[in-house]
Amino acid sequence: MEILLKDIKLLVDPHEGVDQKRVNIVIEEDRITEISSNAQIPSPEYVIDGKALIVLPPSINSHTHLPMTLLRGYSDNKVLYEWLADIWAIEGKFDAKWIELGTKLACLEAIKAGTGGTFDFYFQESVIGRVLDQAGIRGWLGAGLLPSAFVDQGGLESQLKDFERVIEEVKTSSLLNAAIAPHSPTTVEEEHLLQARDLAAKHNIPISIHASETRKEVLDCEEKHGVPPVERLDQISFFQEGTKEVVAHCAWITQREVEILGKHHAMVAWCPTSAQKLAYAGVTPIPELRKAGAVVALGTDGTASNNTLDLWREMREGVNMVSFTRWDPAIYPAEEVLEDTHWSFRNYFLPESQIAVGNKADLVVVNFHSPHLQPIHNVVSNLVYAANGSDVHSLVVDGKLLMHERNVLSLDEKKILDEIETKVPDLIKD
Repeated sequence: MEILLKDIKLLVDPHEGVDQKRVNIVIEEDRITEISSNAQIPSPEYVIDGKALIVLPPSINSHTHLPMTLLRGYSDNKVLYEWLADIWAIEGKFDAKWIELGTKLACLEAIKAGTGGTFDFYFQESVIGRVLDQAGIRGWLGAGLLPSAFVDQGGLESQLKDFERVIEEVKTSSLLNAAIAPHSPTTVEEEHLLQARDLAAKHNIPISIHASETRKEVLDCEEKHGVPPVERLDQISFFQEGTKEVVAHCAWITQREVEILGKHHAMVAWCPTSAQKLAYAGVTPIPELRKAGAVVALGTDGTASNNTLDLWREMREGVNMVSFTRWDPAIYPAEEVLEDTHWSFRNYFLPESQIAVGNKADLVVVNFHSPHLQPIHNVVSNLVYAANGSDVHSLVVDGKLLMHERNVLSLDEKKILDEIETKVPDLIKD
């Protein structure tokens, strides 16, 4: 595919702001081949006129559960453990057809909001991977490990077989990456946590886990093991040099645990909207984590607890949450939260997809010709505090145009929505 973006403004570093010089960007196959004021290509398949448009790297969702789009609004206004009881009960009904349908809806929603990739954390990731590949979104397929005592998804043996399928299937994809995802240090026994750690090291893949999501989880871990969850993971040598770890939530971590995560250069997948909706009360210590050397990247969590996959909204919720609880509007500035949403994950996992000549072509085009994005005193401020998913004009991932002028090209939007409307009511019947 050959694409030409004409006369457009470019944001390559949130701390430097948008370059006021307009440029042309040429994309050929999966690469950016030229960025200059007069770059051209003879017969591009698509031309995007850059008037009122700004280009930056697409966001990547650092933590979500894609098929849970089927449960949006299914169980609201409950604390986490009551909510989990509802969710795990119905997730036991999720066979491959439901997981495929939920993932299609999630991919459609993500593309419409300009999200170019996701670190998913679920079961039957081999099914999810096939949908992501079709949709054209980058995927880190976190094959979930959670005993049958919690959710009826075949048990650990079946889940490990799915992990093995994922390992094989990603080998031929330029978009997909395998990962392993034990649920948490309080739901998965030490033996299986270490088994997951060793599999990650063996296959040179990342590992993801939930930790310190609630105060109850912390108290349960301290009662059983004498230390809180992240410290427990460090105690059993879960963190390994050479393995990239993604630790979700971390809403109730101590300063010692902040230092542990920083020491291991782990990524903290922060999901502020889910935290507020489920009333965790704890607030992930973002400034301290960044200072300690941990990588912070925003995620949405699943749509059953968010209830959207819109990372533009997530940025605004997150930055305001930190400022409000710290009584300090400058402690986590807009430049940093934009970096943590659009740059940090890429720098950690896929630096060759940043916007530069010769790199993989991943671009999101935002339309500023809208009342709520005018005037433009500060592009970064408008992106963080005012933009939303409907402002995304076009999305390019791996050189392919997934959405052009709000029209999704890689998926059949009408067919997916019709299928959701007709089939999902059967899922929740007793």
